[in-house]
Amino acid sequence: MSGLVVFLGPTLPSAEASLHTTANILPPARLGDVYDAVTRQGARAIGLIDGLFNSVPAVWHKEILFALSRGVRVFGAASMGALRAAELHAFGMEGVGAVFEAFARGELTDDDEVTVAHAPAEAGFRPLSEALVNLRHGLDMAEKAGSISAAAAGRLLAHAKATFYADRSWPALFRAAPGLGVGEDELAGLRAFVGRVRPNRKRDDAIALLRAMTDAGGEAMPPHVASFEFEATSFWEAMIATTSRTEATAPRDEALALHALLSPGGEERGRGALLLALALAEAERRGIEVDGAAMSAAAERIRRALGLRDKLAMSTWLKEQGLDLPGSQALLRAEAIVDALGREQALAVRSLVTLELQRRGELGRARAELAAAGDVAWSDSGLSREALLQWYEREVRWLGADLPAALRTLGLGTLDQLLTAIARVKAAMATPRGR
Repeated sequence: MSGLVVFLGPTLPSAEASLHTTANILPPARLGDVYDAVTRQGARAIGLIDGLFNSVPAVWHKEILFALSRGVRVFGAASMGALRAAELHAFGMEGVGAVFEAFARGELTDDDEVTVAHAPAEAGFRPLSEALVNLRHGLDMAEKAGSISAAAAGRLLAHAKATFYADRSWPALFRAAPGLGVGEDELAGLRAFVGRVRPNRKRDDAIALLRAMTDAGGEAMPPHVASFEFEATSFWEAMIATTSRTEATAPRDEALALHALLSPGGEERGRGALLLALALAEAERRGIEVDGAAMSAAAERIRRALGLRDKLAMSTWLKEQGLDLPGSQALLRAEAIVDALGREQALAVRSLVTLELQRRGELGRARAELAAAGDVAWSDSGLSREALLQWYEREVRWLGADLPAALRTLGLGTLDQLLTAIARVKAAMATPRGR
């Protein structure tokens, strides 16, 4: 197997890429793929051209830093690779081509410059739209060739920029041109120029990356010498535990994920997975860490929610889920991260709960329950503070060993506010509707 790995998709057909490199050509990269290329495939150099971002989590910057820290040369160009190289060239990632240079100089800043819609893997990731950088490049070339005026090119570019990325194409731009004040002669000149030149900056940059990897020594290229020390954070360990895969298990895991999303309850599973993805990405971006106490609290909440009687039962349950020690830690870290962000965003969550009730079709029922409970104080329950809390944790859910933290998660300032809200829940549950 080649020590060179290139992640490629809609930017350049793999058959054409093979004319320029002996690298192992893989599909567009997703979260975990760069790490996998280093640790399982033994890559000595990686070329990142295309990456997935919409259907699955995108490649983390941390993965690239990990590769660099292991002496792996990482090249980026054209698409996702150009974005990551512009962001990480200070750490040693090697950017190639005009798209990378434009992002590195700050001339381009928006990810949608390189984003395209594309066919699935079975159809070779064939592009179904045109990248804005290609349209921009083509219009610039046409203007310099005298095929179109600067004013007309500017109006067409502004229109393309305002168009949803999946709807961008040369034919669509030609159709819009008359309405943008582009005359027939200029439009004919532009059509002829584009048909003759077929400007494709992303393709050119992708080929430049393949050639750069060869020029750097190919299989024999010297290793990268990192100027930084890689820090394996808890989020990094969680990513490893949740994305590492082997050739034998990857297809089965993907089939399982698809089954989970399409079977009954799949929508809620997908939303839960989205919550985890956003929480982990936000924590990684901000460098939020969770300690052992937070993970223990997360484990206890899971145990109680599942009705597991003790830690031994919890350990058995974890094994039944196929979780070894690293996997268990990844799960608990993720839960603790969600808890931490939930406390930070308590007021935002409360402001959006009504919208979630509407989405679920539960707003009317919730209002009726609250009306049935009436305006009660916690003392109306006939229970002491401790007894009321015990009732709630027995009948509804555990609030956690850290009651002040629970108050912050709910956006409450005092224990009495919490007890009053619980008393209303108790009163509502005592009615037939609440049951």
